[in-house]
Amino acid sequence: MQEQKVSPKVIWSIVATAILGFSGILTETSMNVTFPELIQQFHQPMGTVQWLTTAYLLVVALMMLTSAHFNAILSKRQTYMIGWLAFVIGDVIAMVAPSFWLLLFGRLIMAVGTGFALPLVFNIIFTSVPMSQLGKYMGFGTLIISLAPALGPVYGGVVAYTLGWRAIFMIILPVALISLLIGWFNLDTKVPKATNKFALGQFLLVGVSLTSALLALGQLESGKITVMIISLLVIAVVTMIAFIMVAKKAQHQLIDLTIFRSKALVMALLIYATSQAINLAVNFALPQYTQLTLGTTTMVAGFILMPGSLLGSAVAPIYGSMYDKNGANKPLAWGTIAFLAVMIVFSFMAPNIMTIGLTVVYALFTLARNLTFSVSMTAGVAEVKPQQSGDVNAVFNTMQQFIGAVGTTVAALFIQTTGTTKAAVAAQTATGFGHLIVFSTVIVAISLIWLVIFMKTKTAK
Repeated sequence: MQEQKVSPKVIWSIVATAILGFSGILTETSMNVTFPELIQQFHQPMGTVQWLTTAYLLVVALMMLTSAHFNAILSKRQTYMIGWLAFVIGDVIAMVAPSFWLLLFGRLIMAVGTGFALPLVFNIIFTSVPMSQLGKYMGFGTLIISLAPALGPVYGGVVAYTLGWRAIFMIILPVALISLLIGWFNLDTKVPKATNKFALGQFLLVGVSLTSALLALGQLESGKITVMIISLLVIAVVTMIAFIMVAKKAQHQLIDLTIFRSKALVMALLIYATSQAINLAVNFALPQYTQLTLGTTTMVAGFILMPGSLLGSAVAPIYGSMYDKNGANKPLAWGTIAFLAVMIVFSFMAPNIMTIGLTVVYALFTLARNLTFSVSMTAGVAEVKPQQSGDVNAVFNTMQQFIGAVGTTVAALFIQTTGTTKAAVAAQTATGFGHLIVFSTVIVAISLIWLVIFMKTKTAK
């Protein structure tokens, strides 16, 4: 049977939106290697500076929750333009920010833009690509986006080392302009006929819940369970329960909660979340370890991550094709087992690992982790009705960013230091990094449970 063709406009639309998403992730991952410098320049502790990543990911997550609504009432070009404008405005603010707090504000505006762009990539794929080629085009979109974490640490390291961290935001502007030119001429301008009302109350409840949970996690840096932590956790739980109760009775839902009736989808989401949390935690902690413990420059810290990240990006289309040919079981099983094996090796090496070892292990880490990550979302979408794909897209993308923020916060807690000398900071960072890798290995082992349940309950191929 002849394979149904995908139009060039659809392909270029995927490219345009993926480039904008790429730009957002590039600035996020490139900033991680600048944290030691920002700590000194703005006289802020690691626990505060890490919110440049954590708060960014939180806002991206919250904006992604709105994607199903905006996709239902706006054309793809309109949705894209909102994201593009927010990204550029935030980028300019961050570029000229004279203080840490204005820099953080600019990053949050950029996060709004990224939060519009990333779900749009996959919405175009889900609505415009035939099911028989879904894995391939998911891999194609993921390839472009995943180049960002591949290039981000190197980009951030080289630029910060040679031109200063502000140039990170300056150089990305032409990339955003290229994205605009491609998107303007190719993105669909047809406005959907839906008249969905935005579920503002539900959105605020989720926002309060997720924010409270992250703030509670961040408070753990004190090393004590305080009244503040307990209060924030209670607020997080109560507001999430309130959201579920309100959404069930609402005429217009922020997210179609019936998708969670599929146990296989929930398990695919847990596999997806596990791999993302560990990925962001390692990506955050590794540059800090290399600079504070091994004494490398920002540039070297970035280059350590590059080979693995490039390999992970290159195999994304291959992993997508594996899903199209074999279904979800084999890729998820192979990926999870390989991921666990790499993490076990990593946990033994982590406390004293040097630059060459880090480069090799991180490459293996990325290859294994990306197989589970890239296949799990496609597997989840296959478990629901086509008209629910937008809600699944929103949930997975929201989870990706929120759990990434959790991973970053956890990593910051593990590698926080109290030493007043370079030797003390180096030793504490190494110990924390080692503990983080062991903790992550245990989490990967637990994800084997999600895999078994998924394989037993899935209904799609």
